[in-house]
Amino acid sequence: MKRLSTALAICVLVFCSSDTALCGRAESRIATRVDTVTVIAKGRNLLIRVQGMGRTPGHFALHGRLLRRNQEQGLNKEGLLEYDLMFNPQAGYSGFNLRRVIASITEKSVPQGVKGVRVFGEYNHYDGSLPESKKRKSLVPSFRRHRGKENPETSGAITEPSPSP
Repeated sequence: MKRLSTALAICVLVFCSSDTALCGRAESRIATRVDTVTVIAKGRNLLIRVQGMGRTPGHFALHGRLLRRNQEQGLNKEGLLEYDLMFNPQAGYSGFNLRRVIASITEKSVPQGVKGVRVFGEYNHYDGSLPESKKRKSLVPSFRRHRGKENPETSGAITEPSPSP
């Protein structure tokens, strides 16, 4: 019994580590279109969330992945990082049913001067820009009085009402 369980464990490990295993398909396609791109900057990291549509049967959303374009080049001329939205479709399907594809990635090595992200689909691309940094208010209240500028002619002078004609 112990030999049978050991042999079964070895077969499972060999099968899951091969390229033709159920968990790793070699045929991935670019999504048909990209609908939304959300970019969030957290410190030095960049969190990118993408939602698009891909042609595949089924009723549930598919998990996709983002593949970087131009790995060696980095940013494009506009200061954007470029990605392709990829997913694994069902093998041999050539229909027209569109299903949602969702992908997210955390980019830890962000080049200087990044203005946003551009994600490509088969028929379109979508740009997501970094949010502008907000000016934060101080948490410590100011105890100084805010004084308006005083007019030197009337400061300290007593003014009488003008006589009416």
